[in-house]
Amino acid sequence: MKKLVSIIFFSYLFVSMTGQVIEGKSGVTQFNISRKGTQQKKPVEEVKAPADTKPPVITLQSPTFGPDSVTKSPTKTLTVKGKVEDTGGIYEVIVNGVEAQVSADGIFLADIPLAYGKNTVKIQARDLALNTSTFQFYSDRSTAVIAVAPVKPANTWSINFISPKTPGSLIPSDRITLNACVKSNQPIRKLVIYRNNSFVNGYLANQIISRGDCAFEINEPVNLKLGINEITVEAYTEYDTLKNSISVEYSFYAARNFALLIGNEKYDDPKINELSEPVKDVTELYNVLVKNYNFDPANVIVLKNQTKADIIGTLHQLRSKVTNSDNLLIFYAGHGYWDAEMGVGYWLPKDARKDNPVNWIPNTDLTNYLGAIKTKHTLLIADACFSGGIFKTKTRNAFEETAAVEMLYQLTSRKAITSGNMTEVPDRSVFFQYFIKNLKENDKDFLPAEELFSKMRMAVISNSENVPQFGTIQNVGDEGGDFIFIKRKPNSSK
Repeated sequence: MKKLVSIIFFSYLFVSMTGQVIEGKSGVTQFNISRKGTQQKKPVEEVKAPADTKPPVITLQSPTFGPDSVTKSPTKTLTVKGKVEDTGGIYEVIVNGVEAQVSADGIFLADIPLAYGKNTVKIQARDLALNTSTFQFYSDRSTAVIAVAPVKPANTWSINFISPKTPGSLIPSDRITLNACVKSNQPIRKLVIYRNNSFVNGYLANQIISRGDCAFEINEPVNLKLGINEITVEAYTEYDTLKNSISVEYSFYAARNFALLIGNEKYDDPKINELSEPVKDVTELYNVLVKNYNFDPANVIVLKNQTKADIIGTLHQLRSKVTNSDNLLIFYAGHGYWDAEMGVGYWLPKDARKDNPVNWIPNTDLTNYLGAIKTKHTLLIADACFSGGIFKTKTRNAFEETAAVEMLYQLTSRKAITSGNMTEVPDRSVFFQYFIKNLKENDKDFLPAEELFSKMRMAVISNSENVPQFGTIQNVGDEGGDFIFIKRKPNSSK
């Protein structure tokens, strides 16, 4: 038996993907996406990016000075803090010959020596195109006086990490908020935060305000790299320096992976043809996910021959169960229907009636839930007669490097794969055969969904009349990332 002619699923789920195929001089085929149009090839001239001639913008945050551009300083060193911005990236920031520490966000910090009297302080910032900008002010250090060296007072202080609290904690996100309490009975002149010896941010005396028992409470966002990250806090008083560190691990394995597997083959209405494969397919997929990939069985829901209320109710429950650090895979195998006059596509659950759509599940309901379930990554796989419309994506195959996978994982994604376009698909799905085959035979620790699609696409086309589709689900929060199938570690429990 064949599944019913189905919905143009991607016509709603994705933007209408009719557009122009453009083949450039490099031979790479591109696809311009528009809401309406026709496919036609035409040559495109290679466009070179304009040269970067704009210098960086320097904003001084500390010290402050009056209209005469002079600041007073009684100490032998001056700490200069500010922010430098440039769209092309920063090469270096130099303050009176001292190279400043610069964070990924452009915050810079430098300690420079001061002579007695008036000092010229010159900040130079250079971008990656070697465009240079300068910022200049003056610092007046008080005239030298002979004085008895002060006695170093005893200091009782500590740096206590509140969050993360446990060293070596696994973090599912590439960004955390560092929360720490710094205690000191001496005034803190400066505090600096590092991640793996890279400067993150610094605070000066005028920014350090006591709160409760803390001389200074740190609440600082810190970006993480995949693997171990050592976060260090250094605090300085006039006489002492104290530092403390804590390590955390940013790991794909820290995130929870949820799956909703739906297989409908039995129908209450005798007018709807029954199928024989969907329940077997979702059962096999369940076994592969929990055995070979990082899916906890408790987080994998299998719905076999369920009603509209069961399916919608499960999606509703996932809203409160899944967080924005988790990932969600939704797989559907069963009948679908496309109502051309209404311009609406449907999934047909167990209690669907051929002549009454009241129990059909429309695309609109599905996309609403995909937008409401706030995951890090959502991947929808539909093995039915759904259509991707006419759309193209440029296939990426440079997934060997972990850095590329890390970048895909950091960005939120809402992607979908369907088994075909406007044609009917057979009950015994060639699409599913190659989908599950590639999951079973995969030997990579991290397999992006688009790479999985690329591996199976030609095999499906060569062995069936269907052209599988891959694309972005529009208007539900995709930011360019991808769902990653994460291989289960050999010694991990199921």
